[in-house]
Amino acid sequence: MNKDFELLMQVQQWLYREARLLDSRRYDLWLELLDTNIRYRIPSRAFVRQAHVKDFSTWSVERELESADALALIDDDFAALRSRVERLRSGIAWAETPPSMSRRLVSNVMIDGIRDDFVSVVSTIFLAKSRGDGRVLFTAERRDKLAPIDDDFRLRERYVVLDDAVLAADNLSLLF
Repeated sequence: MNKDFELLMQVQQWLYREARLLDSRRYDLWLELLDTNIRYRIPSRAFVRQAHVKDFSTWSVERELESADALALIDDDFAALRSRVERLRSGIAWAETPPSMSRRLVSNVMIDGIRDDFVSVVSTIFLAKSRGDGRVLFTAERRDKLAPIDDDFRLRERYVVLDDAVLAADNLSLLF
């Protein structure tokens, strides 16, 4: 079997396992998938008007992310993610009491680069969150760096590019 295809299949299975753990609220096991040096970011996104673009050959999504005066929606390290998980499991996180029902669909998985210490992966996520009588849908691109550990991976970096400049959700309490 082709090594590139084999790696892609391993990465896809890892991402599917991660999604299943999160949808099952197995946050304790999800934390075990993380590298202790993780950086987990969700930048804010803004609409850029065509009139403000001087060179359309360089116009890209990157222009809509993290402008100089914007704050990231989330910028967490391992300690912050562990704290989030503890809050979710405590029953006192108002945004998740009662817990949301969620379903994550991961697709369009591509290996974007391979280095000795990590594999760059781009994927698309569709996240449905139901709570009470409300439902919120998120779509996003995820840019991950997975560090190979034995026959598995640890998530070293996640950069989530939401497909919304204005969020329909009251909060970002779920993990992408």
